[in-house]
Amino acid sequence: MGSLQRKARLAVAASAAIGLAATGVAALGTAALAEEAPTAKNIIVLISDGAGYNQFDSANLYETGTARNQVTVNPVSGEIIQAAKGPAVQVYDDYPVQIAQSHYSANGRASYDDDAAWSSFDWVKTGPTDSAAAATALGTGVKTLNGVLGYTPQSERLVTIGEHASAMGKAVGLVTTVAFDHATPAGFISHNTNRNDYHGLATEMIDSGIEVIMGAGHPFYNDDHQLLTTPAYKWISQTDYNRVSQGATDYSYIETKADFEALAQGASVPDKVFGLAQVPETLQYNRLGVNDNSHKSLAPYTDPLLDMPDLATMAQGALNVLERDADGFFLMVEGGAVDWAGHANHTTRLVEEQQDFNEAVEVIDTWVNANSSWDETLVIITADHETGYLSGPGSGSTVGWTPMTGQAGALPSVAWHSGDHTNSLVPLYAKGAGSELLVARADEWDRVRGAYIDNTDIGESLFDLFGAVYSGAEATVPLEASIGLATLTPGVLTLKVTPVAGPVQFAEVGGELKAALPAVTVRDTRNDIQARGAGWEVSGRASDFTAGNRVVGAEHLSWNPQVSSSEGGATAGQAGQALNGPATLAESEAESREGITIVGADLSFQPPGATDPGRYGSEIVLTLFAKD
Repeated sequence: MGSLQRKARLAVAASAAIGLAATGVAALGTAALAEEAPTAKNIIVLISDGAGYNQFDSANLYETGTARNQVTVNPVSGEIIQAAKGPAVQVYDDYPVQIAQSHYSANGRASYDDDAAWSSFDWVKTGPTDSAAAATALGTGVKTLNGVLGYTPQSERLVTIGEHASAMGKAVGLVTTVAFDHATPAGFISHNTNRNDYHGLATEMIDSGIEVIMGAGHPFYNDDHQLLTTPAYKWISQTDYNRVSQGATDYSYIETKADFEALAQGASVPDKVFGLAQVPETLQYNRLGVNDNSHKSLAPYTDPLLDMPDLATMAQGALNVLERDADGFFLMVEGGAVDWAGHANHTTRLVEEQQDFNEAVEVIDTWVNANSSWDETLVIITADHETGYLSGPGSGSTVGWTPMTGQAGALPSVAWHSGDHTNSLVPLYAKGAGSELLVARADEWDRVRGAYIDNTDIGESLFDLFGAVYSGAEATVPLEASIGLATLTPGVLTLKVTPVAGPVQFAEVGGELKAALPAVTVRDTRNDIQARGAGWEVSGRASDFTAGNRVVGAEHLSWNPQVSSSEGGATAGQAGQALNGPATLAESEAESREGITIVGADLSFQPPGATDPGRYGSEIVLTLFAKD
C-alpha cells in the first residue's frame, strides 16, 4: 500500500479564472458508507492450513520464479526492505482485499505484538494457537483454548456459522484434503472439548444435517491407498461408517475417485453427499516416500500420485450440491496437508499441497463468475495459522528475516525454523459481497505486513453478512438493528474543489494580477490504522501560461494559502510559493488530520514587463497525499 494521492486539475487564464476540470476523490477501502448492513447470499472460506506468507509464495516461486510477499528485516536495526512484488500468478493475487490475519488462542501467547514479533526472531515460536482454537475463532467469532472446538474457555457452548447457516435454511458444506473430522472442518460445525475425540466429532458432523461432508478418514485403506487386512476405525466408528456407507442416513455415499469426478461433472447430483476418500489421513501427502528425508529435495510429483480426487474436484462437487439451495450456502474448503508439510519441514510436499489448494481456489473463482456473482457471493482465502516458521536461506536469530528465492520449475531456496505452529501473521485475500467489512475490521497495524484483522473478527463478519436467524412463525415481526456497522465501513480521504463557472479571472490590483483559488475541501474520516499514524498534504503545481506560441513561465505565479476552517487543526502552506514546482497548499499531522478542512489561497501573477499582450491560460493540478 503506497502513498495515496488524487489530483484535481484547474484551468487558469491571465484574463480569466481557475475552473475545475476534474475532481479527485481518494478513498481507503472498498466501499463508501453503507446505508444498509452488507449481506451475502453465499460465503465460501478457503483455508490453506498452516500457510503463512511464505507458504503461499512457495507455489509462485516454483511456478514462475517470482514471489509477492518477500521481506528482509533486521531485528536489531529494525530496517525493513520489501522485495519487489512479483506479478500476479494465482487468481487471488488480484483480489481487492489483501490484508493480514492474527490468530492467537485464548491461552499460550494470547496476543500478537508486532514490536516483539519483528524485534526478536524467536518470539513467534512460543505459545501459538492450534487448529482447533483457530477454527473455533473463525467459525464462531470467539477465542477458546487450544484443543477445544465450539466451546468457550469456560465450557459454554457456542453457535457455529455452520449451525447458523443451517438455521437460516442455507446449505452447508465442509471439504478437506485430510480426515473429514479433523480440527479445521470440525470447527465450523462441531462442539467438543477434545479435538482428538474423532468418533464423537464424526457422529456430531453426520447428525448435524449439513449437506456436504468430504475428506479422508476411510477405515479400510492405508496411506498408500491399499486395502488393509483389518479395518482401522480411527477417524470414524464402525457404527457410523456402516450407517453412512449402507444408506442408514440421508447422505448419498461416495468414495472412489470416479465417484467424486462424476459428482464434479454434475452427474446425478443428490441433495446430500458424504464423500469418504479411500485413504485414512491425507489424500496425497502421506503417500509412499514422505518419510524418506532425501525426498524432501526432490522435484514435486517425483513420487507418483495416488488415484485420489484432488481438492478442486471435491470443491466442484460440493458446489454442484450446494448451489441447488435457493437460500444460498456456506462452504469451507481446506487444504489441510499444507500444515503436515510444515510440521515435517517438507518443501517438496508443501509445494504440491499449496498448488492443490490454489487449483481449488480457481474452481471457486470460476464458479462465482459463471454461476453466481460477486454481488451475492463472498470468497475468503486465508490460513488458520503458520506452521514450520518458513523463511529465506540464511535467516535466523542473529541475521533476522531473509527472502526466499527460486526459479521456475525448481524448489525454492528456503529455511525452516520450527516443527510446530507459530504466531506469525498469515495472509487473507477476499473478494465479493460484504468484503468491505473485513477491510474495516482490519483495525490493527503490523510494521511489515500492514493492516491486519483478528480471526475472531472474521468469524463475526460471517454472522453479520448472513444476518440473524428468525423463527418464521406466523404473526411475528422480525427485527434488526445494525449496531456500529456504519462506523465499521472504511474511512475516506477526499479532495474536492468548489466548482466555478469557467476559468477564474485575474484582475489588476496595484499593478499586479490577482485572483482567488476556489475553496478546497479535504475530508478525512480514516481511522488511525488506515492513516498509518500519519496525516495528509495538498500540494499544487501550475503549467506555464501560454497564448498560442507565446509563453510565460509558471515561476511568475505564486500563492498565499489560508485555512478557512479545520476540525482537526490543519495548517496552511508557506506564503509566496511559486507554482512552477510542487507547493504546499495545506497539510496535517496525525493529531490534526481528522474531520473537514477548508482551505483557499490568494493567487498572484506577475508576468515580466516585456510580455506580449494576449489571453494566456494555464492550469494548476492539486494533489492530495496520504502521508507515509
